[in-house]
Amino acid sequence: MSARHLLVCLPPLDDPQQWAEEIDTALAPHSDDIVSWSTERRYDTHLALRPDAQQGSGLVVQSQRARTSFPSRCSGGRRGLLDFVAMRAEHAERAARLYGAWEAATAAMAPASPFSLFCQRHPQKRHRAREEFLAQPQLQVLHDIGVPFARHQHAEAAALVALDQEAFVDRARQRAVPGDLLLTEHGDLHVNPAFLNSDDADETGSARYLARVNRYLDELGSDHLVFSLHGRPAE
Repeated sequence: MSARHLLVCLPPLDDPQQWAEEIDTALAPHSDDIVSWSTERRYDTHLALRPDAQQGSGLVVQSQRARTSFPSRCSGGRRGLLDFVAMRAEHAERAARLYGAWEAATAAMAPASPFSLFCQRHPQKRHRAREEFLAQPQLQVLHDIGVPFARHQHAEAAALVALDQEAFVDRARQRAVPGDLLLTEHGDLHVNPAFLNSDDADETGSARYLARVNRYLDELGSDHLVFSLHGRPAE
């Protein structure tokens, strides 16, 4: 199974030298779900730092890649140093550009068929439904319009077809901060159902997960810790 984007939250802890040990301790009860983690690799630039955050202060975790190429990003630190507002604005702006460019590129085409139609055609073969959905000319143009595409391409394409621009932009805003899983400071593990191979074609389960995670993170105290981790799930 591929890696998952895991957010881990911890109560205030002054000594950064203890952070890794505390993450291990927090994840230990969930060893059946996550077998290893890293602050490096894929998600090490996920979290945005506030402009007044002091890089190199020891209060944030930055990989060599982040320090060299993305100094305003990190993979964890105190909640008060992280800029969730900027992350949401960044994702919303990209989504608005993508929707506008796609709408212009497909203006002379017939509307694309929704993903749900292909799921009805192939109820036991989701991969085939996904392939046929993405093969539509209206979606093939996404590779040529010069706007970055999300890592979960089929889900973003399905949302483009199903939603108007305002809803599509709000969807992106809601997805800016939460990962695939959230471990709270109390040890509760929340999982986005879209990553459990469950049927969430309308993203109703995902929407509930995102709303819960965003609310939790926004209400977290400024001295609490938030980490963006590359997690390897159990096989």
